[in-house]
Amino acid sequence: MAKKKATGKKTAAAKTGGADITFEKAVPKFLDALKEQGKNERTVEVYGRCLENAAQFFGADRALGKLTPMLIGQYFKSDVMLKKPNGVVKSPITVEQTKRVLRLMLVWANETGYIADVPLPKSEMKGSLARKDAETNETGERTGNGNAEAGE
Repeated sequence: MAKKKATGKKTAAAKTGGADITFEKAVPKFLDALKEQGKNERTVEVYGRCLENAAQFFGADRALGKLTPMLIGQYFKSDVMLKKPNGVVKSPITVEQTKRVLRLMLVWANETGYIADVPLPKSEMKGSLARKDAETNETGERTGNGNAEAGE
């Protein structure tokens, strides 16, 4: 089995333990990363609003490293997530988008080294997280081992 090479991306976690970056600090960094990737300005704006909801629920000063799957599961079932401020139920499309944006930010935080693991409930572990089985090495080649974390 090929082992995944260290890329140096996890240096922030080594320095901070990943527990001290808060929503207040992580959201702007994540949105800046999206801009650097060439995301549409409107997309970045909408993602920012989705993350404001999460920051409202968890608290802007909550460290990402302190999030747990259970706490995120509570957020996904909360009125902040499921209802508009006027009490009207949000559309399922909006709810799924908000979940996806939080998931994207958590995966980004993991990949950049701010958190050690992506703390999502098992029911939400899909998409980009499932693709970890097809990790690539530094040259962009697929490792093909099907179990990227087994050798770490």
